[in-house]
Amino acid sequence: MAIILRSMLHDRYSTGASASRERRQVFLDYLRIFAFGSVLVGHKFWEPLQAAMAAPQSPWYWPARLAWPWVRAGGVGVLVFFLVSGYIITHVLQRERTAEFLARRAFRIYPLYLVAALAEFALLHAAGKAPGAATLLWQISLLGDWAGAPYALGGVEWTLRLELSFYLLMAALRVTGLTGWRGGASLPWVYAALAAALWAFGPWPTHTDWTRGYFSVYFPCLLLGSAIQLGERGTVRPGVVAALGAAVLALHYLGLRQWQPNWLHAHFALLALALFLLLWALRRHLPAPGWVLWLSELTYAVYLLHSWVFDALRDGALRAGLPAALAPLLALAGLLALCAALVRWVEQPMIRLGRRLSQRLRAP
Repeated sequence: MAIILRSMLHDRYSTGASASRERRQVFLDYLRIFAFGSVLVGHKFWEPLQAAMAAPQSPWYWPARLAWPWVRAGGVGVLVFFLVSGYIITHVLQRERTAEFLARRAFRIYPLYLVAALAEFALLHAAGKAPGAATLLWQISLLGDWAGAPYALGGVEWTLRLELSFYLLMAALRVTGLTGWRGGASLPWVYAALAAALWAFGPWPTHTDWTRGYFSVYFPCLLLGSAIQLGERGTVRPGVVAALGAAVLALHYLGLRQWQPNWLHAHFALLALALFLLLWALRRHLPAPGWVLWLSELTYAVYLLHSWVFDALRDGALRAGLPAALAPLLALAGLLALCAALVRWVEQPMIRLGRRLSQRLRAP
């Protein structure tokens, strides 16, 4: 892992990249790191936190109590992902044509997802637990909700469906000219109408209890991230962004009350929005050390792999006779090393390929 880390830091964050760093919105890197850290801890390290919170005499009692709302089930991290994605996509759509935009997004999302999904299938097949071929096809197409297929990658696949749907929505809005008319001034009203429609006609999907209505409840968070970017560039007034945010939060809580009451008092959306706005306010003052940028690059790979690779590595360490306290730490180190390798040899090459293709699409 150390060799991969040093190599990637040297290749990607050498002194020749200083100008790129100045243009980079580093607050988004910090948000990405928090997001995957929240998801990873909430999914794989919740038991030690619960144990600490059950022992008031423990020195870890209050740190665990303070951390718990931010990592519980990874919910805050997931919504931070959505806010970040909405913000970024609205920014990049200013300078990319529709075909170029879709090509870049496809090469960013699908190649690494396909590698992860097929690797998980191979692991399940070796254990005699693999789904059928039809289920696998639904999973890798990211259309499984329409067939009631189980979610891939330990359950995180559903979030990618929201991402892709948002990309298609923004591409459609660009084709209609709404993203360009007065800089996108009408978009918050479109977003408000869409959020209200999703709630009114929800819930969707309904084939599993634990994700019931996720599209209706969480998709508006992507729209809110987009509106924040519009407000930052001065396209819409802050009051309009605030009004949309209040509407999105109200509909979010109404949806949770109806379809996911177990999460009603977790306040994932409020915490995610508060953190996003705090780091956005500090965006001009945050440093950009190489380790922050490197960790940020691991975000997507860690998110795709953590839910099932971590378990396989931890269980393998336990079978090898390693102490129970050491096995999760070794699994974490192995997960980060594997993700770093996938970023270097799968994700980044495919992103570069998508960039080259999009440049051809840009050419007259």
